[in-house]
Amino acid sequence: MKLKNRSRQRRALIPHHFSKSYHINAPRLKTVLTLFIAFFLCLLVFAIVFNFSETTLARGVLIPAQGDVEVRARESGTLVDFAVRPGQYVKENDPLFTVSQDYGGKQGSVVQFDRQQMEAEKKRSEQRIQAIEDSIASYRKNLAQQLTLTDKQIAVSRDKVKKLRALLKNSTDTYEAWKSVSGKGYVSKVDLDKSHNDVLNAQLNLTLEESTILELEARKTSLTDSTQSQIDSLSEEQLYVKNRISEIDRNLSSRGSSTMAMLAPSDGYVVAINFPPGRAITQNSEVVVVIRKNTAATMEGYLYVPATGVGRVAKGDKVKLRFDSWPVDKYGSVEATLSDFYEVNIDAHSALIPLQEGQNYYLAKVRVPSWFTDPDKKKRMLMGGMTVNADIVIDRKPLINLLIAPLERVRKRFID
Repeated sequence: MKLKNRSRQRRALIPHHFSKSYHINAPRLKTVLTLFIAFFLCLLVFAIVFNFSETTLARGVLIPAQGDVEVRARESGTLVDFAVRPGQYVKENDPLFTVSQDYGGKQGSVVQFDRQQMEAEKKRSEQRIQAIEDSIASYRKNLAQQLTLTDKQIAVSRDKVKKLRALLKNSTDTYEAWKSVSGKGYVSKVDLDKSHNDVLNAQLNLTLEESTILELEARKTSLTDSTQSQIDSLSEEQLYVKNRISEIDRNLSSRGSSTMAMLAPSDGYVVAINFPPGRAITQNSEVVVVIRKNTAATMEGYLYVPATGVGRVAKGDKVKLRFDSWPVDKYGSVEATLSDFYEVNIDAHSALIPLQEGQNYYLAKVRVPSWFTDPDKKKRMLMGGMTVNADIVIDRKPLINLLIAPLERVRKRFID
């Protein structure tokens, strides 16, 4: 039986008439892959080198660092008139309001008595100032006399020193001359010893006189310091008495009649008037509130940090402030540092601004200048009462940590 050869002959490849060939541009594909790899490497380097800031949001308000002033009535009475209105700028010692002092049908008697008492105190204070001035003049006169006397004593002592030095030189020369010839028998031992004693006595007298000059110089310094200390003490007392006289004059000008004018304690703005004219008030009633104005002073920001983000907040953290009055997209933000942080939660109702109820807040403080520079290099003023949003920087990490954070959370939850 003969087997057939079943091997088939390869047929020639015949292209299909309806097929289409595409040529791949390999160099262009390599360029795209290279650009993709370069982009990925740049992104990786950027994520490793550059940091991102982890922040917690807080809400706050600016207040002047000097605070406000509550102007209170010094006496009970009736509010007669107001010389100011809310929002008005006042200067120090400008009149704010007037109080009519009522004394139950004896109006004026107590005022007159107070005036007499203040005038008597003013007279005693003026007499005390005159006595202090006389004492200071007497101290200075005595000091001048004692210094003059001491200078004369020093001059006499210096003259004696000159003479003693000349005497010492003569005695020393005599002793040396006698000593040189004593071996030849021209000078006796007794005379030589006497000459030596004269040299020693001259040296002792010179030393004593020089010590006397030093003591006199020290006495001058001590007298000057002691007298100046007494004069300084009297000058401080004199300044206190003069201030008291100024206060009495001010009280006499405002309380010397049945009406009393209350004056502004400092420059600032009137922000509140708590009583209308004609209202009866008692002593120490808070009538007007004035906010001090000082463009050179710093502003203080009260930041209210919610409890959900307060865990890692600490004193000294960096803060980025964004003011509602100066939109951040146009005027930028201001960087500051937490000056204080209080680890005690506060009630939302006690805050200076409305806060969301239902959670606790913690108070933090920052200090910023009363102005800042925007991106256009222009100064923008900050005023008390401006509300702010604050980003408190609690941590800074490389950007790659942010990218792999979801993977890390999955690993800790499902793998560990």
